[in-house]
Amino acid sequence: MTQRYTIGLAAEHHVRAIPAIEQAAAAMFSETDLPAQLRYLVTDVELIVEAQRQGRLWAALDEKKKLVGFALVRMVGRFAHLEEMDVHPDHARQGLGTRLLGAVIAWAKDGGHPGISLITFRHLPWNAPFYERNGFVQLADGHDRNYLRDLIGEEAGAGIDPSTRVAMLYDIFGTPSSA
Repeated sequence: MTQRYTIGLAAEHHVRAIPAIEQAAAAMFSETDLPAQLRYLVTDVELIVEAQRQGRLWAALDEKKKLVGFALVRMVGRFAHLEEMDVHPDHARQGLGTRLLGAVIAWAKDGGHPGISLITFRHLPWNAPFYERNGFVQLADGHDRNYLRDLIGEEAGAGIDPSTRVAMLYDIFGTPSSA
């Protein structure tokens, strides 16, 4: 039997389930990509609550209305930045990442945002190649979006090899623009 899922804006009560999904998703990465000291770190609850209240947090729910995935966006100037998107491994390969991403893209288009940025792993099939299939392009290492370079620098300081990371952009209007 195929499970039915729904995608929509997250409710306040979904916030408390997010850390467990983040940790389950983090377990999918090798320690080479995500060092042990980072596996149990989760997004700051204040950032999650703020995003939920501002309509920048989407939920993937199973048939029992249990949270099984989420997408969290923060704003950097006029750009939406996909801060985190995770699906619990028990619900992987059901198209939930694609559906969550579609909801974020629709929201950004409706809101008149010029683009959506993100940072992800270059080499993992469920990372950069997934986003490329969904319309994102890799930015050259010398790109002019300082906030993305700063975020990669912060990750490097935490122990993630910056050579494995890539900044990507979904250009809403199909023209170059800056944050």
